[in-house]
Amino acid sequence: MDLVGRREALTAADEVLASGSGALVVEGPAGIGKSRLLKEAAGPARARGMAVAYGRATELDRVAPLSTLLRALGRLGEPPGGFDALGWAAEVVARAARAGPTAIVLDDAQWADELTCLALRHLIHEPAGAPVVWLLGRRPFPAQPAIDALVSDGARRVPLAPLGEDEAAEFCARLLGARPGPSVLNLARAAGGNPFLLEEALNGLRAEGRVVVSGGVATIEGAGPASSFGAPVERHLPAGFGAAVERRLRDLPAGTRRLLEAGAVLRRPFTVHEAAGVLGMPPGALLPDVRAAVRAQALVEDGDRLAFRHDLIREALYDGLPAAVRAALHREAAAVLRLEGSPAAELAEHLRHGARAGDVAAIRELRAAAEDMTAAAPSAAADLMLRALELARPAEPGTPAARERQGLAAGVVRLLASAGRLAEAREVADAPDAGLGPAEAAGVTLGLAEALKHAGDDHGVIRRTGRALERADVPVRERARLLAVRAHALMTAGEIDAADRAAAEAVAAGEPFAQVVGLQARSVVALTRGEPREALEHARRAVALADAAGGEAAHRHPRLWLGAALTALDRLEEAQEAYAVVGRESGRLGTAWSSPLLHRFLAGLLLALGRVDDAAAEAEAGLRVARRLDAPALSPALLGVLGRVALLRGDRAAARAYVDRGRDLAGDGPGLVAVELRWRRLLLGPPPAAVQDRSSGAPERAGDEPPWGGALAYLVGQEPWEAVRLRAVPGVRECLRDLARRNPGVASLVAAAAHAEGRLEEAVELYRTAPRPLGLAAALEEAGRHAEAREVYAACGLTGRPTSGFAGGSAGGGEAGGGGQRVDRWGWEALTGAELRVVRLVAQGMTNREVAAALFLSPHTVDSHLRHAFAKLGVNSRVELTRQVLAHDHPD
Repeated sequence: MDLVGRREALTAADEVLASGSGALVVEGPAGIGKSRLLKEAAGPARARGMAVAYGRATELDRVAPLSTLLRALGRLGEPPGGFDALGWAAEVVARAARAGPTAIVLDDAQWADELTCLALRHLIHEPAGAPVVWLLGRRPFPAQPAIDALVSDGARRVPLAPLGEDEAAEFCARLLGARPGPSVLNLARAAGGNPFLLEEALNGLRAEGRVVVSGGVATIEGAGPASSFGAPVERHLPAGFGAAVERRLRDLPAGTRRLLEAGAVLRRPFTVHEAAGVLGMPPGALLPDVRAAVRAQALVEDGDRLAFRHDLIREALYDGLPAAVRAALHREAAAVLRLEGSPAAELAEHLRHGARAGDVAAIRELRAAAEDMTAAAPSAAADLMLRALELARPAEPGTPAARERQGLAAGVVRLLASAGRLAEAREVADAPDAGLGPAEAAGVTLGLAEALKHAGDDHGVIRRTGRALERADVPVRERARLLAVRAHALMTAGEIDAADRAAAEAVAAGEPFAQVVGLQARSVVALTRGEPREALEHARRAVALADAAGGEAAHRHPRLWLGAALTALDRLEEAQEAYAVVGRESGRLGTAWSSPLLHRFLAGLLLALGRVDDAAAEAEAGLRVARRLDAPALSPALLGVLGRVALLRGDRAAARAYVDRGRDLAGDGPGLVAVELRWRRLLLGPPPAAVQDRSSGAPERAGDEPPWGGALAYLVGQEPWEAVRLRAVPGVRECLRDLARRNPGVASLVAAAAHAEGRLEEAVELYRTAPRPLGLAAALEEAGRHAEAREVYAACGLTGRPTSGFAGGSAGGGEAGGGGQRVDRWGWEALTGAELRVVRLVAQGMTNREVAAALFLSPHTVDSHLRHAFAKLGVNSRVELTRQVLAHDHPD
């Protein structure tokens, strides 16, 4: 039967398909027609010559990482195991896009697993311009924040409303072949305009012989003024649907009903063998019941498996089971699946619903399954661990179940925190539990502290770890870990000496995780004190320990801090190599948390190298990733990078907006990021009177503290040539001189010290030996060698007439502060050098990953360049982009 009442939705799908890229999210309650609409939309997609990949999530997908996406993309290539499956998915989509326009359909996306949802947020928007259309169908419940974020990011949302009265009447007429009478229309109203529910009810009544057609009008025999359905309500199943299913299936043999109940509990397409195992019967004995269920249109064949014709039927049967029967069937399902060698996560999901309190085997299996899926699906893993904790908590002290409880609370807190469920993590952490020993109590605090750290709540970390460390009975291992995490919070909060003491104590304990995390903190402390060589030694030691220990120590990615130390020492190529390793390892280990941090470090490195456009694209990509991962703590630092780039381009208003946004997020306390943003703000205009140099003629108020506390060496060392612009500020010139004296092998520091002292020709020659071209350009500009300065600025992607940003030596002198204006333009001539490099490689057929590898960029940064190029060229696909490249590079 043709779709009724869905013309606008079909038009929306057709428009997205016609655009050649983007995403459409079809949303509505169960039975409203989402699946039918997606299948209808796939027809025009094929007619346009698009390849169509189709996948449908099941309720068990949530515990099977990337299962939903792999099911849809599997026809395009054989998926690998492990976390590389995410990279494989990106490559498969890129290859499909190169082969031609592609439509990827994912139905029932509300059940999609966490890793699929994370992948979707990347794949749908990147690579930019790829001829790939995504069509998603989902129910409003259970909520799926990742798909909500897709809509926020630009995916088109198409809500399917219930059929109106006229549409419902047309639907009934088409189904029954006659005009609906009042009793039929009453039934349609009671069904709430839900097409599937209405169709099931009418087919059931027709099968009972209660639909009578007379004079071209269809009526329901025995129907009163209102149907038996009652008013619809907001719930997962439409109101009255359970009763409708019961009527449809009540005449089936008892054995067939038991088969359907077993299938409902299995919660996915199932084999006859599995259903027979759950029911304790030989598979052959079930064959008559299978045939009866298929004839009744309750089940359909799905390859070598059986599936419910609609998931609503399965849900209605499942919800109708008495709780005791449902739990017993789940226990039987777990036993059968264990023998079948099914995935541990699926087995655990049945144990979650069927295990009894104190069941030691169930607790162990739930825990093991949660540990297996922690990296890819922390929220689903947390649900399993929460159930294990529930099963273990009633146990008497000294019993096996009580012993199994050890470590569960800490694990639950860590998982809830890593899944972003901080309120629940706090609730578990703060729950009174006399059974917790010192080690587990410390572990609970540690799990929550790490979550608070990633959320940017450093003071919460300091508070909680401080309370935990006051206990004298905290074991050495847990104490060391608490100190290591506390050290990072203290460091970020600006308590540098306290951070170093905590980190040193953590390292001295000899526990690998604590050593790696503590050494990372000590490396940052050393940079803050202007000791980059010591920072390098700490970072190198952390890398060696993490490589040797593996596991959670390796998951901390100490090469991030190694790269920062190498950058401070002007060893920029080695820093590039360190960051490249982090990029590869984070994909292999599934440590998505590190991605925004890597973007931040890479953006700073690219700016040091003078690759201004690449630095901006890297920072933009970092902000997008931080938003998608709901990791706001790093956004202020990334905004600071964009502020630096805008100032270099001469756009002081944009620079001020970026920095002010960052300051709003970071606050105005003593924290390292807040201090850095105050430093950036100072670069945008004349220093306030409170910090003016006495030689400038402005008074300095007595008793004022420097606005950067003890972090001046860190700020100056990040980009020494920039600090020269603030040489009139008290302490800056002296700090540059001191850093150069202590680090004579760091050419950028020595050059900047000479620059700050006004020894410009010496500074120019010293900058020529350093790898930071923007410092050279600034010194040339101030020395009046404008033509040479313009050449260096142009090589860095900055065009226009150099300004007098350094001529007066003040923080606010000049309009652009170096490099001149970059006027927004359109067309081929508006492309920057970085954008040209990217589009030319893309035109050769390279994927984002291949371009990234060729140019030492992240795939996200390549995508940022492509977005800018598309906007400037007025194109929205790679095909159009390639035509532009060919037209301009090969005009003949």
